[in-house]
Amino acid sequence: MTDAPPLAVAHVADAARHYPGETLTLFTRVDALAPLPGGFKLQVSLPASLAVGATRASASHGESLADLLVVSGDRYISWQVSRPVAAGEQFEYAAEATIGMTDQDRQLESTAVASSPAAAGAPARVQETAEIQVGAQGRYVRHLPAIYQSDELMGRLLMLFESFWGPIEQQIRGMHYYFDPKLTPPEALPWLAQWVDVVLDERLSLAQQRHLLSTAAAHYRKRGSRQGLIEILEIYTGVTPIIIEHTARNFRLGSTALLGPNVALGTSNQPHAFTVVLRLPPPASESAGRELERRLSAIIEAEKPAHTVYTLRIETAA
Repeated sequence: MTDAPPLAVAHVADAARHYPGETLTLFTRVDALAPLPGGFKLQVSLPASLAVGATRASASHGESLADLLVVSGDRYISWQVSRPVAAGEQFEYAAEATIGMTDQDRQLESTAVASSPAAAGAPARVQETAEIQVGAQGRYVRHLPAIYQSDELMGRLLMLFESFWGPIEQQIRGMHYYFDPKLTPPEALPWLAQWVDVVLDERLSLAQQRHLLSTAAAHYRKRGSRQGLIEILEIYTGVTPIIIEHTARNFRLGSTALLGPNVALGTSNQPHAFTVVLRLPPPASESAGRELERRLSAIIEAEKPAHTVYTLRIETAA
């Protein structure tokens, strides 16, 4: 078995499909999985049909600029990090290029190779390839009569409109993701919450907000029940509460005491009453504890049946 390489590389294009004349951006990320005493070198190959444009690197790379290398007719953009690199460091790079004209559909490939001189043994080397589809004509021209499909000027003209409307079409194709609480962008969560009449608490984490929305419809069927209260408190606190229902009145021994379904032993029993017990970590301050109790009381008030009363008991978890 061979040891895992001390670095990893990821290499992608900004879009899987482009057309002649468009600007393509290649993104590359290098992760140091282990210390690299001699730094590393990154080379990104460029197909011959791409005209090199601007390049940039993240602040972790430093001030040095990229070099354009030509080896046996092949072109590369090269970055060099000469300083020692600590494990966990991350470097990001971007290279822009303009796609040249072509009379037929083509598939271009760009390979990113990251290498590091080894302190002992063979040098480390990892690579990843990005594929880019280049269309000679836009998709829109296929909807015209055959006589226009062979017209190069018409194909170029329609590619302009396709570049304008393409991003909008992509949003429309992914519209269903906006209605999924688990996938919608964070800024769309309040809008989605209005659909199910949920007011999101900004103090909840993003994961809690998504979980609350994804279970809202099912929760409405349980609202006012013991299980419904347990589930909503669990979402807000991350702890499963204990709910003790008091179903009968207090019972005291005496000459007039009668046993029956409407009596119970104890001194705090009354019909339509319950106690909520939550074992939570100690609050950061006394005011934070009072605020937490106020929030939990508001949740219970909103979720319990209107004719019931309750007692909230917060215990400190060990």
